[in-house]
Amino acid sequence: MNKKSIITILLALMSMAGWGQTKKTATITGNSPALKDGTIAVSYIHHAAVAVDTVRGGHFTIVVPVNGFTQSELMLRGEGCPNYSMPLYFSPDALIHLSGTDCLYPLWKVDSPIAEQQTINSIVGHNVEVFKEYLQQCVVDASWSKTQHIYSKVLKQTMDFLPSLPVDAALLFELETVALHSQNYEEFPYKQQLKELEAATAARAPKGFERELSGIHTLVYPPHILQVGEEAVDGELFDMQGNKHHFFDAFARGRYVLMAFWSFACGVSLGVQQDINELYCQNSDKLEIVSINLDHLSLWQQNASGRQMAWQNWNEGKMLRGGLDAHYCDFPATPYFVLISPDKRIVWKSMGFNPAWFSSIADVVNGRKECVE
Repeated sequence: MNKKSIITILLALMSMAGWGQTKKTATITGNSPALKDGTIAVSYIHHAAVAVDTVRGGHFTIVVPVNGFTQSELMLRGEGCPNYSMPLYFSPDALIHLSGTDCLYPLWKVDSPIAEQQTINSIVGHNVEVFKEYLQQCVVDASWSKTQHIYSKVLKQTMDFLPSLPVDAALLFELETVALHSQNYEEFPYKQQLKELEAATAARAPKGFERELSGIHTLVYPPHILQVGEEAVDGELFDMQGNKHHFFDAFARGRYVLMAFWSFACGVSLGVQQDINELYCQNSDKLEIVSINLDHLSLWQQNASGRQMAWQNWNEGKMLRGGLDAHYCDFPATPYFVLISPDKRIVWKSMGFNPAWFSSIADVVNGRKECVE
């Protein structure tokens, strides 16, 4: 796919999400003589692309729609750029300037009036040498087996440094990142330090961060992940009008229930919607489908595509912070499907998508076979 096509798709997603309707803005400018012309600079909010520019002469400018204090992420996609996103904080009318001499943009100097950005700058500065080593591996798309020992050093140095900083949104974002990525290790070597840091941070955090702290706690002490044969668990969700529902409401008519976890940031999640529609239309007398969106509530509610679903389209509003996904999904990735029997037992689950799965699901719900292959 060429750069023009990528930009067109990003702009379309931005329009779908309604970000173009926001009148207040912040501006990011960046420059490095190492950036190749045609490199794409993208700003993300809640994992959705909201603004984009193309590098010319080593420079880019992104005008980002914001309604208030906002945490975002920046990615540069081009030759020499690491496959990594960097956090940026905005407020309306803020001017953020990034500058560097190479393509390792998460290490660049960031001039910003936002206090939380200074927190990020301090953490990056503390980790700069080992972080640079890791980003260089990201440039060449090195495998996790080759990079995990380097990234564990980044996580360790971050944990060592966080107690010296005041607790704000940026510190909690970094702590959440450590907790999330610690799950990528079969045996995270600093698990006890992470537990102690989580407790100490919660104890000294000011009021107003209860949701973030709860999400971090769930990552540090994850719930049991349900497997095939185990009994399903309930949860509270919202529809697009803000009405509350319980997941177990889907079993009211004694049918099989297919959970479909999805996100706008996942191309496969979006591409599979037609297949889900066909499965539902052909088996709606035997099967209920509950699509559970994992994006921010406002992004999900503004997107018209969700209103076209004939089945249940719900969202917990937890964005991978201890929701139903933590109980059902072995990996924090989308799409993720879970088939549950009328007596609320898990029959099958899997990440990704294979068209043959839906044919097998149809056979199961119609009694033609006992399990999904």
